[in-house]
Amino acid sequence: MSSTSLKNIALVGAGGIGTRILRALVATKQANVIVITRAATAKSLPPDLSSVPIIEADYTDVSALTALLKSHNVEIVVSTLSTAPGLKAQYPLADAAKASGTVKLFVPSEWGTASEGTKHRGEDNVFAIKDELAEHLKTIGLPSTRFYTGFFIEYLQWVVGLETNNSVNTLGQGETPFSVTSEEDIGGFVAHVLTSLPSDSPHLQNKSLRMEGERVTIRDLARIYNQPLVLIPEGNEVPAKTAGEAGFKTLIQIEVDGGRASTGWDWLTETDRGDAGTANKLWEGHVWKTVQDIVKAK
Repeated sequence: MSSTSLKNIALVGAGGIGTRILRALVATKQANVIVITRAATAKSLPPDLSSVPIIEADYTDVSALTALLKSHNVEIVVSTLSTAPGLKAQYPLADAAKASGTVKLFVPSEWGTASEGTKHRGEDNVFAIKDELAEHLKTIGLPSTRFYTGFFIEYLQWVVGLETNNSVNTLGQGETPFSVTSEEDIGGFVAHVLTSLPSDSPHLQNKSLRMEGERVTIRDLARIYNQPLVLIPEGNEVPAKTAGEAGFKTLIQIEVDGGRASTGWDWLTETDRGDAGTANKLWEGHVWKTVQDIVKAK
């Protein structure tokens, strides 16, 4: 790809997974990337990414966002905003992207388990917020690509409470398989498909890409980490350092035990579609990292 045909991409937010995606995009040498953040003065990128422009913007100001995207001729907007307020801030971002006339593809913040179908199920949670935004994107006629990743491998020890009692703690029997992917692979996959495929590719336009680095159970994690498996008594929470963390870990493990942490989960039928990891084929020849690989690397 010549320098004149580099894709102009705006990354909104640059936290953990955002930085991974940014680093992978820069590494392709096929994209001009800017980072849009609410408070540029409070945000600094790692030294290897210091050349990437950071632009401060008010996420509620559609006209200013529109002008910003248009002035940089942005073709793809990638959102990594998290928390409910952050996810809801994507509405004006999406409206600005549509109004810019330059943006051809919007990547909403998913970066986890599947959310598709939660709106129609009447759910009232973070998954429904994500699904409602996807519906809004369709309504305004802005093509989108949703990336389902499963859990980040790097955080699995935290999910099972390993840091609290040197054990792998599980709700239920820990036998339900779920999807996990390393942050590095997530960043690499996103960068690869966004730069190697045209923005109007049928693989990207209004598609949900269900990746999966590995499929594991919590019992598998006990074996891989070589730590005892502890079955949590019914009604108890996953061990954690704070009450808030315990509640969140418990919520996550309820999703795991119910099968909903597979990237192939279908909220409408409440079954696994059986297509977790089917998006991996878009990164031909890539060897995806496993939980064991991450353990060995530490």
